[in-house]
Amino acid sequence: MSFKNVFYFSGLLACLGVPAAVAGFASVTPTITTSGASTVGVDNGYAGLKWTLDGGFAPAIVVGYRHAEVTTGGNAQGADVSFSFNIFNGFEPGKLRVKYFNGQENIQGEVGAGYDFSKGLFAGIGAQGPFSNLGVDYNFTDSNHWEPYFIINTLGEYNKPSRNTIISCPANSTYNNATGLCVFNPA
Repeated sequence: MSFKNVFYFSGLLACLGVPAAVAGFASVTPTITTSGASTVGVDNGYAGLKWTLDGGFAPAIVVGYRHAEVTTGGNAQGADVSFSFNIFNGFEPGKLRVKYFNGQENIQGEVGAGYDFSKGLFAGIGAQGPFSNLGVDYNFTDSNHWEPYFIINTLGEYNKPSRNTIISCPANSTYNNATGLCVFNPA
């Protein structure tokens, strides 16, 4: 009897419920279970420096709070609220902004709206990457409607929550990485 025939015969015996000691080389599929969070909430306070196209060299300061729901697959979505202000020529409030964002752990697209203390209501779109944010606002009441901006901030990449994988084999067997099966150990 060849090795190939012994392998098939032992597999047949295992399917019929013949004990492992008799079956010899029988193998079965292991039980695989996972545990751990599939989604985790992440809360971050942050600070940054913001430059606008028509704002000159001096940046505004941005402070904010961001809540994200991050999945094990790396999807990230949530909300952000921020306030910007100028301090280089005396304190001057800038913008109060609320955003919704959605994307991956390393980059998210954003849509938002808010109030500019010198220009009125605005809406905007942008993208947040690790430690940087790029976007454009549309000011409804200002004659120069479009205002592109760039922010360097303290928001890095989100960490995906980890999951534990447990591989279980029946008694008197061991897991074989090469085949992905539980191989019975003859007594």
